[in-house]
This record gives sequence, C-alpha cells and structure tokens, in this order.
Amino acid sequence: MQAIKRGESIRQEYAEWLQGYNWDYFLTSTFRQPRREPYYALRTVWRELKKSFVARAFLVAEPHQSGDLHIHGLAAGRGPGWQPEIELPWDIWAGLFDRFGRAKVEACNSQEAVTGYCAKYLLKQQSRVKGEFRP
Repeated sequence: MQAIKRGESIRQEYAEWLQGYNWDYFLTSTFRQPRREPYYALRTVWRELKKSFVARAFLVAEPHQSGDLHIHGLAAGRGPGWQPEIELPWDIWAGLFDRFGRAKVEACNSQEAVTGYCAKYLLKQQSRVKGEFRP
C-alpha cells in the first residue's frame, strides 16, 4: 500500500512540474518498423520534432503488450514572437507519419489533463523518458 501512495505522489509531482511549462501539443507516435530500444526510439522522434521547430519536448516511450514501443509526448515552440515558429499540428503529424507510421498531434487544451497523462507513463518505465530543452 505504501508503494502505491509513493507512486501516486511521484506522479503528482511530475504532473505539477510539467504544468510549470507552456505546452503547445500533445503527441503520440508509433513505428512501422518495431522498436524495442527506448533510447533510440526517443532520440529519433526528438530529431524529427526538431525539423518542425519544436524547441522543447517531454517524451515517454511506452511498450505495447508485444514489447514494441510507441511514444507519448508534449511539445512546445520557443514562444510568441520567436522565429522560426513551431509548425502547425498537421505539419508535425505529417513529419511523424511519413517517418514512423501512425501519429496523433493535438493542441493542448488542458495543461493539467495532458501533463497528468504523460506523467502517468513515466512511472511505468523511468528509463524510457527523454526531455529536451533548447534556448
């Protein structure tokens, strides 16, 4: 019981930490070619996101029951007035889809819901997380 409370507390702390940042998009990406190594899966998605002028991201690799990975994440641009601006969601989606396969990119309508959802996956596999911030 104590471990459950501790896990819930850690999840809440991560959610609160993530809420301290403004996020533009929530995303999910799967791979046509199965990937099982979290580091490389996260790195390739991050590299693709940078092509769309994503300045920072919080990405989590989650395994399917088969063991193949898919990625959940939050992405943001540099902010208003900065050039180049982050691409629109359908442009980011096109890049992810063309490179990897199924993808979903949506505007963040509720910071609390999105960050809580993403933080939930952190506890499943802490080694499968990648955060990137570029000034």
